[in-house]
Amino acid sequence: MTEFKNPTAAQLATLASLSDVDLMAPLTFDGTAPAPAPVLAPVTVERSSGVPEVPALEALLAQADALAQIGTSTDLPRSVRIAGVPTGESVSASLRGTSGKLSEALRQGVGEHIKTADDLRYALRVFAVHGVNSLRGNRYRDLLGRESAAATAAGSEWTGKVLAAVQGEVAAVRAAEHLSAEEFKFLLELVDTDRASMAQNLAGPSVDVPALVRGRALDWRALADAWADACGTRGSVTFEAGKNAAGWSSYSITVAPGAGWVLSVFVDQAWIPLEASEAGKARALYEREQVMLARSQSAKPAPYLGTVFADKLRGSV
Repeated sequence: MTEFKNPTAAQLATLASLSDVDLMAPLTFDGTAPAPAPVLAPVTVERSSGVPEVPALEALLAQADALAQIGTSTDLPRSVRIAGVPTGESVSASLRGTSGKLSEALRQGVGEHIKTADDLRYALRVFAVHGVNSLRGNRYRDLLGRESAAATAAGSEWTGKVLAAVQGEVAAVRAAEHLSAEEFKFLLELVDTDRASMAQNLAGPSVDVPALVRGRALDWRALADAWADACGTRGSVTFEAGKNAAGWSSYSITVAPGAGWVLSVFVDQAWIPLEASEAGKARALYEREQVMLARSQSAKPAPYLGTVFADKLRGSV
């Protein structure tokens, strides 16, 4: 130790003759040759629009394996810098806009937890699991939106058909209330022979001849059956049927997958089922029972259900 504190002139001359390479070389003892330091394969980092490229995953994993064999700090490679998403990367606009947050979150998440190359590989698998789950969630929302849009489009088509048919029946019922049997029969003959204007003049403003024309030869019950068989989600259509003894009358036809259709009338802020398909009868009876029970508990009188559609569920509850 004293020799190093007080070097001789010969030792100082030896130090002065050493080159930079000699000074940076690993220390040796007893003349033993130093083990060669592992040489890392260069990781190519190109630039695109001034943003460094992120190295390939295979190159990074190879570098992770080689790091464990490095014996001196000076042989360690430089850290890779992440400074945004290069233009050449085919990532989504969402990720491109939030890449900085993602990079920082991952940097903080890694922290001091990655100690070996195997740690890194496991962490990558965990990240991939969360990434795949995120992709699944995004795909699910995308498909759900498409299916909803398709169901809405299909539902609009069915509601249009059913509405035209049921409004035609309502128009026929209202016309029969204002016309004699012979007049009504003649009115239908005019409609069937494309003489709607003459039919309107005969019937007067109290009869909705255009609705009668649109719904002629259409069976809304058969259409509602087909709609209920085809629907993937619940659907409904509401319509007015003019005034009755209790005021304006409103009706609805609802369909449900595997549960047919139900025709209801709106009374005292509640829908009361009047008629249902065979598949929808159980649902209709349950809904009607709940409404009638609530009316009974509130001491309300028997509801007026109108005259346009017969109450085919009377006595079933």
